[in-house]
Amino acid sequence: MTRSLFYRFSASDPYMRISASRRTDNTIRVNDGDVGVAIYGPYIPLPPGTYRATLKFSHEHPLYGTATIDVCANQGRTALGQELICSDRLTRNGTAIAVDFACSETLTDVEVRLTSGGGFTAGIEELEIAGELMPLFSSVELSDLPCVQIENTLSRRRNLYDGSRRGIGLQFSGLAKKILRDPDYCEARDLAGTRTILGELNLCNFFLIFKFYLPHLPEGHIVEFGSYHGGGVIFMAALARKYLPGRKVIGFDTFTGMPPTDSRVDHHQAGSFAGVDLEELRQYTSRLGLDNLEFVQGNFSDTAGPTLQRMGPVALAHIDCDIRSAIECAYNTTKPHMVSGGYWILDDPMVSDCLGAAEAMEDLIIRGDGLNSEQVFPHYVFRQP
Repeated sequence: MTRSLFYRFSASDPYMRISASRRTDNTIRVNDGDVGVAIYGPYIPLPPGTYRATLKFSHEHPLYGTATIDVCANQGRTALGQELICSDRLTRNGTAIAVDFACSETLTDVEVRLTSGGGFTAGIEELEIAGELMPLFSSVELSDLPCVQIENTLSRRRNLYDGSRRGIGLQFSGLAKKILRDPDYCEARDLAGTRTILGELNLCNFFLIFKFYLPHLPEGHIVEFGSYHGGGVIFMAALARKYLPGRKVIGFDTFTGMPPTDSRVDHHQAGSFAGVDLEELRQYTSRLGLDNLEFVQGNFSDTAGPTLQRMGPVALAHIDCDIRSAIECAYNTTKPHMVSGGYWILDDPMVSDCLGAAEAMEDLIIRGDGLNSEQVFPHYVFRQP
C-alpha cells in the first residue's frame, strides 16, 4: 500500500520565514528592489520518498522578472532541486512553480527558498510539499538496540544498561534510521506533523520507551507539562493507543503563553509561546480519533493537582518547560503519583536559554531527591525509585 504525505503552509504561517520580503494581506510580497532570500523554511523532516514542493503565487500581484526556487535539507548542506521562476515557466493556471526531488534516507530541516537578485516582483500565497513515501522497513525490535558492556541491573535507582542501549543506539549506531522507517513511528510522527518542535531523536527515544519499556511498568498514565501546539502529546497518544491501551495522555499548558518568569535565571519572558488555538487543536485530535488524549488549560499550580488526583498513577512525565517555576511545580505535583520505576524526561535543561530549567533539575531531582540520570542523550531521563 502506497503511503502519501502532504503539508500546506500559508503565507501567514510562522513556518514560512521571510527575509528580503514582507507580509501583507495574506501574501508575502517581493518587490523589484529586494535582493537575497525572500522566503525560507519550513524546516521539516521528510522520510524517504519522492516529493514535489509547489510555491503558489497570487493573481493580484503579477509576477515579473526572474528568481530561483530551491529545496535543500540538513541545514542547507544537502541540495535537492532547483527551478527558475519566471512568467513563462508558470503552470497552466499561471499561479505555481514546482520543484521535484527525492531522497533514499530520512531528511532533516527541509527548506524551500526563493532567492531574488533584484528586479523580481511577486506575491506568494502558500507552499505545498506533497510526496509518496518509500515502502517501510519492518518494525524495530529490541534486538536492534546495540549491545553494551554494562551490567543489566538496577544501580543507584536507574538501569544504565537500558539507558545506554537507547542513547548509544541513537547517537552512534544508526538506530534512528531504523526507527524513522518503523510503521508505528511513522504513523505517530505523521499525526504530530509540524505541531511539535521536539527534535527527531527525542521523538525516537520516546518511541523506544513506549514500545519496549513502559509496558513492563506498573500501570500508569502519561503526562506532559508544556504542550504548546500539541505535537508531542499527539505523538505520545498515538504510541499509547498502540502499546498502552487504556492509558490516558494529558497535555498541560496555559495555551496563552508563559506565566511571569524569574529574571534571575529565566531567559524567557511572560507571554512566550503564546498563539495556540486550543479549540482547533482539540478538533484536530478528535478527527484523529485520539480519545485517549486530553488537554488541560491553565497554570500548572491550578490544574495539575486536581487532574492527577482524578486520573490516578503516572508512568511517564515529560516536563517540557523552559523556566524554573514551571518545572518545580510539575515535578513536585506529579511525584506523589509516579509509579515505581516511572520515567521523568526533561528536554530543556540541555538548551542554552533554559538555565532556569537546568537549575530546577539540579536542585529538585539531583540534589533534592538524589536521583542520577539513566540517559543524557538526546535528553535527560530519570527513574522514580
